[in-house]
Amino acid sequence: MLKGFIDKVMKEGEGLSHTVSKYGIHGCLTNLTHAYVLTTSTSPTFYFRLFMGNAIKKIFISKTLKQLGIKRGTWINFGNVTNSSLTKREKHLKKIQKYPFQF
Repeated sequence: MLKGFIDKVMKEGEGLSHTVSKYGIHGCLTNLTHAYVLTTSTSPTFYFRLFMGNAIKKIFISKTLKQLGIKRGTWINFGNVTNSSLTKREKHLKKIQKYPFQF
């Protein structure tokens, strides 16, 4: 769903986030040096990476965000969230706090 949102909103208005030439798409958001993609899922993260083709990394980060000019991305998933305990969720939040997010 997020990729669809980016495709419709961010990639719709040429000139704002990207330009199109005969050589392909050139991203204009080069001031964004790193994107962090935070997700939750009912399945464990390893399942998405190994058995579902790692689409967040291979498609969304490496293709869609790069087309917008964002060169690097990190995917942080909290997998198996439906079966997680309060302790596990708190541990995940503490792990996320260690990343160098800038707002």
